[in-house]
Amino acid sequence: MKSRLTKIGQDFKRLFVEWGEYYTIPRKWQLKQWLILVEFLLLVFITAYFDEPIRYFFLTIHGPVEDRIAAFVHPFGTGKPSLYLFLGIYVVGVAINSERTRVGGFMILQSFLYSGAITIALKSLVGRWRPNQWHGNLTFHPLVTGPNAYLSFPSGDVAVVFALSIVMGGLWKNRIWQFLWILLAILTSLSRIYYNAHWFSDVVFSTVNASVAGVWLVRRYKVQFSLSGGE
Repeated sequence: MKSRLTKIGQDFKRLFVEWGEYYTIPRKWQLKQWLILVEFLLLVFITAYFDEPIRYFFLTIHGPVEDRIAAFVHPFGTGKPSLYLFLGIYVVGVAINSERTRVGGFMILQSFLYSGAITIALKSLVGRWRPNQWHGNLTFHPLVTGPNAYLSFPSGDVAVVFALSIVMGGLWKNRIWQFLWILLAILTSLSRIYYNAHWFSDVVFSTVNASVAGVWLVRRYKVQFSLSGGE
């Protein structure tokens, strides 16, 4: 029991250590990596050109089937499934004393926090009006903490579901399993536009942001257990 409590303590200590490692990665970047960042930001800027047409397209396709799909996938962006999966997998890993399972469950919490921190910071920094406020896609009120109407960019729901899906897909090497998680992430992301809660460019930024965090964690996970040979 004592050894298991020690491992739990080590996990939460590692949470902040790896958090620091993740956010200080840009210090090691070369010119190539900075150019990739610039290209990505340019991509987000370009996608903003399609914000209005895509928004109006989704406003025209509302129906009972679309409503049911959107209602089904929406909870996966709220964070509750991430919390439940983290607790379920992590507790099982601790109970059966499986490091692979325990660390895998803990990655869900890490991905949620790592991608979420950037999301929260940018929401307040950018202060973009939501589409349901009818102010246009290029209307901003920077440096705010609320109300929610000002916090469109980037999408928290999209960050949550893509981070979760990348991690869950990375835990088991099964293409059908991975496809279903990515499909879930895509549908959840589209539902944010469907509900007129986010612009297309909000979704694009959050997709990449969360995917980077998820992939970074999954790669560390695979390296850890390929080097250790398993448990």
